[in-house]
Parts: sequence; C-alpha cells; structure tokens
Amino acid sequence: MPRWLKILIVLGTGIGLYNSPVPQGLSANTWHLFGIYVASMLALIMRPFSEAIVFVSAIALCSIMFRSTQAFLEGYTEGVPWLIFSAFIIGAAFVKTGLGMRIAYLLIRYIGRTTLGLGYVVAFTDLVLAFVTPSNTARTGGIVYPIIRSVSNTLGSDPGPTARRIGAYLTVLAYQISQTTGYIVITGVTPNLLIAKFASDILHVQLYWWNWFTAAVVPGMIMLLLLPYLIYKIYPPEVKELDNKKMSHDGLEKLGPMCGKEKILIALFFFAILGWTTGHITKIDTTAVALGVMSLIMLTGILNWEEIMQQHQAWHTLIWFGGILSIMSELIKGKFFIWAAAMLKANLDFGGLNPMLTLFLITFISLAIRYIFASGAAYVVAMVPVFYTIGSVTDIPAMPLALILAFSHSYGCLLTHYGGGCGVVLYGSGYVPQWTMWIIGTITVVISTAVVFASIPYWKLIGLW
Repeated sequence: MPRWLKILIVLGTGIGLYNSPVPQGLSANTWHLFGIYVASMLALIMRPFSEAIVFVSAIALCSIMFRSTQAFLEGYTEGVPWLIFSAFIIGAAFVKTGLGMRIAYLLIRYIGRTTLGLGYVVAFTDLVLAFVTPSNTARTGGIVYPIIRSVSNTLGSDPGPTARRIGAYLTVLAYQISQTTGYIVITGVTPNLLIAKFASDILHVQLYWWNWFTAAVVPGMIMLLLLPYLIYKIYPPEVKELDNKKMSHDGLEKLGPMCGKEKILIALFFFAILGWTTGHITKIDTTAVALGVMSLIMLTGILNWEEIMQQHQAWHTLIWFGGILSIMSELIKGKFFIWAAAMLKANLDFGGLNPMLTLFLITFISLAIRYIFASGAAYVVAMVPVFYTIGSVTDIPAMPLALILAFSHSYGCLLTHYGGGCGVVLYGSGYVPQWTMWIIGTITVVISTAVVFASIPYWKLIGLW
C-alpha cells in the first residue's frame, strides 16, 4: 500500500472519530483525544512513518488542540520509559565488551557437544541476556543468532539444500526461545513494561519485577527446557554431534582474554539482578536500579556518552513509548476506560460462563487477532487495554487475567514470522520456509497457553491472587 494512501486512511479515521457525536458519559475533550489516539494506533500498525515520528506528531497535535503541552509530556516523567532506555544501554554494554558472546561460547564448551545441547546453549544465553536487553531483535537477532549462524556455516549448513543440516533447526528454535525468554522477565521485551502500566491503570493490579518473575519463571522455564527437545523431534537436524571444544576455543580465542571492563560489567549485572529482586524489600524501584547501573557503565568507561548517543534504538523507543504513556494518561484522567468498562458491562453477555472459561475465550481471541499485527508493540498498544477492559467487567480474577495476557502477548508473536522484529530477522536468513515457521509456532503457542493456564494454581499457592 503506498504511503499516501496509509496517511489518508489514518487521517480519515482520526477526523471521522473526532467529529462524530460525543457519547453520553464522556467529555468532548476525552472523545476528541480518543480519536487522535485511535489514529495514532492505526499509524503504528500501518507504519506510514516510524513510531517516534507518529507519537511526536500526536503529542504536538494534542498540545496545540488542548492547549496543555505539559500534560502531554507527562509520559516522559514516568519511570517505565527510562527503565527501558537504561536496559537498552546495559544490553549495548554486553555487545561492546563482547561479554554476551563470551557467555555463549562458554556455554558451548560445557553443554554444546550435541546439536540438542547447542539448542540449550541458545536457550540459556538468550535467558541471561533477557535480563538486560528489552528487545529480542537486539538480543536474539544481534547477539545470539550471529553466533549460531557462524556455527551453521562452519558445519556446511547454509540457506538452501544444506539448511536442514543444522542451520534450520537453530534458526526456528531461536525464534521460539526468544519469545519465551521475552516474558520470563519484565525487561525481556519493551511492551512488557507498557502492559504492567495498563494492568495498574485498568485492572488495579501491580506488576513489578519480582512478582512478574515469580509468576513467569515456572511456565517460562518449563517451555525453555521443553522447546529445544520438542523442536529437535519435530524438525530434526541432520547433524547430531559437534566439535564443541574447537568451536568454543576458536570463538574465545578471537575474543581474547577477559578484560577489566567485562569484569566490571559482570559485577554491575549481578548488582542489577540483586536490586531488581529485592526491590519489594528495599523499596528502591526497578527504574532507579537500572539508572544506577547505566550511570556506573558510563562512569567506569564501559560506554562513553558518544556511544550512548549512537544507541538509536534506545532513543527511538524512549520517544515513542513516552508519547504513548502521555496520551494514555490523559485518557485515564478523562475516565475513558471507566466509561468503556461501563458500556461493556451494560452490553456484554458471556452467557453465565465460568470465569476461567471466559478467561480462556478472551485469551483465544487475543491470540487469533495476532495475524493482523506485524508488531508486538502495536498489538499491545491497540488491543491489551481493550482486553483488560473487557476482563474487568467479568468475574475473572484480575491477577490471572493480567498475567496471562501479559505472557501470551510475547509468545503470541510465534503464530507468524512477522509477529515481531526478531521473527523477521530470522526468517529473512532463508533457512526456514514460511509455513514451517507458522506450523511450529502454532504448536508452541498451543503448548505455551496450556502451560500458562496450568500455572494458575501455582500463582494462587504463592499468594499472587
């Protein structure tokens, strides 16, 4: 679709909503703001411009129309965008120092003797990096996949006739793993923090680093341990044994001995984990810990300011993410979601369904709709508030609703190869046919959903609800 047509659709939708009659129970300003918000969401999906341009433009329009610039910059005073920005910078430090690759090669040395073992190397490397890299495109596509691509090439497995030797298995596995580690920790992917904000504002459920992790670690680790073996069986590689000692030796030889900056970064990494896991005790919030680690990365010279300025993905995310929060904050102040929940409660009939069956139905719909989204972030911004609002007018317990939709947003990307940026990168390598990625992804989504629902009694046992 040409850009001009996308722009016309976005503008036409926004203008149409803006000029439509104001529903009873809402102020004119809130309804007009909703029109701008819907147009922004549509632009996020259709992408006539990048996310940052869309939301800078939306903030500018709102500031002019509602004559309140300060109100529409409030999102940038929230801790969430700065937590994401800091995590991006910490991830960049892992790349620059080579520590991410060193971890991978050390894992290859100890558990990479077989192709299946190498699959677990992919899983555990991605998991470690998920704590500090809120982008699976950067984590899996930028750190993990180049290593396994090099291993594949070394073993004579290239896209085409030799893909099934080992490269196809590792490529499709990397996608499944990335979307699983993406929900185990709240810093695994950028939209997790936005979901936590929606859960707080709409469901009045607080999701912070520790309770998110304790809820996700059981279903997430079950899937992380299952996936390498499952895909090994349903999409087996031809190569079974590896010379892991040589691969590890050559990789580590190329990196050279561990430098002082790597050692400092290891210490800072453990400091971050300690701070995040004890935040509910120390009352030091997650963002403060991340900002502290980021400042120490600069003060110790691991990254200088010029290098931080070059982290375009971090700055890009900070701008558009803060913009979303600003507009959402004003919609919440205007009681838009309270009004929407009241409308749904008056008109929605689940036919007396059991709350857990209703939760399953909402989850199924939330996954089925993923085929029309080419961005995990776009799905979260456009649909999660809707599903949370629908759930809020039923008898579904708030915490299971919050957690299941939070986790399924990540693994739901696996239904297609375009569901997230990481999938596009891995599919683009040419190792795995489109329908193979879709079929394996669907299997993973079904199993992941079953495992997550089976975790509800565990969540109750540990007192999450």
